[in-house]
Amino acid sequence: MPSRGVADGATRGDRREIVLAGSGGQGLVFLGRLVGRVAAESGLHVVQTQSYGVASRGGFSKSEVVVAESPIAYPMVLNPWGILALTGAARAMYPPEADSQRLLVYDTYDATEGDAPGERGFPFTVEARKAGLEDSFNILALGTFLALRPVVDPDRVLATLAEAGGDLGRKNRRAFSLGIELAQ
Repeated sequence: MPSRGVADGATRGDRREIVLAGSGGQGLVFLGRLVGRVAAESGLHVVQTQSYGVASRGGFSKSEVVVAESPIAYPMVLNPWGILALTGAARAMYPPEADSQRLLVYDTYDATEGDAPGERGFPFTVEARKAGLEDSFNILALGTFLALRPVVDPDRVLATLAEAGGDLGRKNRRAFSLGIELAQ
């Protein structure tokens, strides 16, 4: 899979499973579709699913993405290689697992920082506010996540974000780039 910018050492074979979780209204479905689009345009097979509570804003929401070089027989996430949790409640739903290659990336604004193996907290909300990018904090978080778990090539995500053009495109590219910097 590395030939298309997807990292080695994930779950089973060439299958990469990620979960983007948080609260309704945080743009998690948008993030999942963005990753899925970039994967498909990179020649990979992809399935994106989503679920959310009865409340459109504020309830639990998640987007799951499965990416592989070969056809995907089962579309659901079984063993996430990476999880991006934008709320403390979402982080709590995915406790650390011993002997797992999974990485949980979470926002420290709404979650108690931990030091469990396979967990990395970042101040997504705080950094987005400092940069005047509150509306793009999810994009900032995705930049960090994909820098650590490149299920797709972050440069291709940046190019796709550039297609929006105008202020929104500039803001999202800036947020994504800031997220990549946070990961370093």
